[in-house]
Amino acid sequence: MFDWVDKHKRWIQIVLLVLIVPSFALFGINYYFDEYGDSGEVAKVAGTKITPQEFDNALRERQEQLRQMMKDKVDTAMLDSNEVRIAVVNDLVERRALLSHALHSGLAVPDGEVQQIIAEIPSFQDPATRKFSIDRYKQVLKSQGMTPVMFEERLRHDLRVTQSRDSVTGSVVLADTVVNRLGKIREQRRELSYWVLAPEQLLSRVSVSDEEVRKFYDENQKDFRIPERVRVEYVTLTPEVAGKSVTVSDEEIAEYYRKNEAQYRSAEQRRGRHILIAVAKDATPAVKEEARKRAQALTDEARRNPPAFPDLAKKNSQDPGSAANGGDLGLVGKGAMVKPFEDAMFAMKPNEVTGPVETQYGFHVIRLDEVQPGSVTPLEKVRADIEAELKKPKLGKAFADVVATFEETVYSQSDSLKPVADALKLEIKTSDWLTRDGGGDPTLTKPALLGKIFSDDAIKNKRNTEAVEVTPNTLIAARVVDHREASVLPFDNVKADVAQRLQLDKATRLAAEEGKKRLEQIRKGDESGITWSAPAEVSLQNPGDIPPTAARDIFGAPADKLPAYVGATASRGRYVVYRIGKVTEAPDLTTEQRTELRKLLAQIVAQQQFDAYLQVVKASADVSVDTARVEKKDK
Repeated sequence: MFDWVDKHKRWIQIVLLVLIVPSFALFGINYYFDEYGDSGEVAKVAGTKITPQEFDNALRERQEQLRQMMKDKVDTAMLDSNEVRIAVVNDLVERRALLSHALHSGLAVPDGEVQQIIAEIPSFQDPATRKFSIDRYKQVLKSQGMTPVMFEERLRHDLRVTQSRDSVTGSVVLADTVVNRLGKIREQRRELSYWVLAPEQLLSRVSVSDEEVRKFYDENQKDFRIPERVRVEYVTLTPEVAGKSVTVSDEEIAEYYRKNEAQYRSAEQRRGRHILIAVAKDATPAVKEEARKRAQALTDEARRNPPAFPDLAKKNSQDPGSAANGGDLGLVGKGAMVKPFEDAMFAMKPNEVTGPVETQYGFHVIRLDEVQPGSVTPLEKVRADIEAELKKPKLGKAFADVVATFEETVYSQSDSLKPVADALKLEIKTSDWLTRDGGGDPTLTKPALLGKIFSDDAIKNKRNTEAVEVTPNTLIAARVVDHREASVLPFDNVKADVAQRLQLDKATRLAAEEGKKRLEQIRKGDESGITWSAPAEVSLQNPGDIPPTAARDIFGAPADKLPAYVGATASRGRYVVYRIGKVTEAPDLTTEQRTELRKLLAQIVAQQQFDAYLQVVKASADVSVDTARVEKKDK
């Protein structure tokens, strides 16, 4: 809901300084953040706590956003990674610092503004009237564990933060000369060739001692850590298991078919054409009589030559929906047409012409083209559908009974999954290695199930886990069959890999050193041993494969003396020397290009201003974060 506020409201961009004493001066700023109670803190900002519960709520919201973004490609381990957890707490810290600064600066949000925003939020509107509903408002908030007072205060917080942000970013002004200059730079094209020095070319020149390998291993144990892991046997219960025991008799199927025969019967349909001579509702008797005579004349003409009916309709019918199609009405059943028209059409024989038929629209000339008799679908063709329909209510009860048996058996006979597998004819499967973060079969990586699998009861006492619903109507019970504590790979197992890694690191550093030396030699005219790539044009707008740091140097290099040379470190430790052979200046910007570029640059400058402002605000907020309570503990 707070995202909706950001998207649908543009806030005043001047800081609102209030002359009255704000409420936080009376109650203290902690008044705004005490809804979670005193349960410790994961961070402290400007004297206020960010509680574990507040952090957990924000983490769940972020994880749900990521699930929605990635859908079926979601990585369970990534959702609860330390990177995500740290990003969440940083976001909470920044928002709290901004809010504290806004409160102490006197930024205020009028009650009327809060009420207007709440009234415009779709979640709080009655679907029928699309107007704000106080009952729906309270109901939605209650479902999220909030009261109106809590929500409205949070909304005020959010608006104050937005005011604070907009007061910094809303005043960006860019001169035309700046926009034009940057536009010319962005579109300028430079012809490049390059020469690459890769670390792999220098491996023979570097070596790594056993002492270096051992030292790296000892100082970087976390890189060689194998997390705690288990393999489990498991059984899965789905509604299909209950379906095997549910039957429907032939008598039940026949009775259902008899009682619902109407839904298997198709009514007679007829295809016809018509010519309409329209008559207004308020037409005089004389006008109406004239229309009837015209319809009668067309009826007589159509009867003399029925095949010519389509042409007559195209030339004479005043029905805009069918005239162009020769009066064709398509297949229609009873109830589709007004009664006088229907009565006439369903009393005719194929190829018969009748008329004039009077309706509220005027006078009709009708030709019947086709009759499709009604039919009844035989029982055998719909038997499977009826059987499935009759099984539905039985399946619900049967599945409930099977679930009860499943849960009771895995609990009461907790030393094996075989009893429940035998009782319900389930297959016992074995998983790959699982960690507390998941891995292997996605159905086994649900946090609720992993929590049971890695419990002391499952690992130490070797008992079945209780049944866990991993997806709607799908339950799994598991049993640990192999458990390995977290460990570190032995030195001998990784010695060769570490040596190779350290050798490559040394070669990478040597490539940078040698590359820089070679660059200076090239600038002095010594290009011996250098083979340049084929030249290609690039621009800041279309830099190709050039790294951003290299692009900055390439387009910052003076163009008054060519060729010019620039060196930069690229991916995989490569050192690249670029040769600038030609510069092609960009044409003047069009008005449209200038406008678009101004918007882009304004956004960039505004973000830079806000980032700088945020750093000042955080520095003055006396921020402390308990990293141990944020990051996951190694198991």
